[in-house]
Amino acid sequence: MHSGNNDHEPEAWTRIRRQARIHRITSRHPFLSVGLPFLVAVVGGSFVLLLTQETKYEVRDRRIQNLSMDEALPPRRKFDIQEEYFRMKSKGDWSGSWEPKRVPRAAEDEPVFDRYDK
Repeated sequence: MHSGNNDHEPEAWTRIRRQARIHRITSRHPFLSVGLPFLVAVVGGSFVLLLTQETKYEVRDRRIQNLSMDEALPPRRKFDIQEEYFRMKSKGDWSGSWEPKRVPRAAEDEPVFDRYDK
């Protein structure tokens, strides 16, 4: 039944004993097999996210610092009310003559204040 090589047999038994000991401990304390890995994943993930966000903002800040004010802001045109009026008028069906109209609503949407006075 024994194989000719007995050198690996003590290593196998120590590995089996170690696995049995770990199994016995984790079966008594399920936090070690479930809770601890979960906490390590959450805390480790938060550190990884922290580092990636930090790197992202550092790169953005370096890029913004390298830009001059003229490059950072888009070119602005001077505002003229008359030009804006004609631009809006030419865009669509806006004739300039309009009047506000009330939208019909259901009666229960109307604010009636004397409803509770009776």
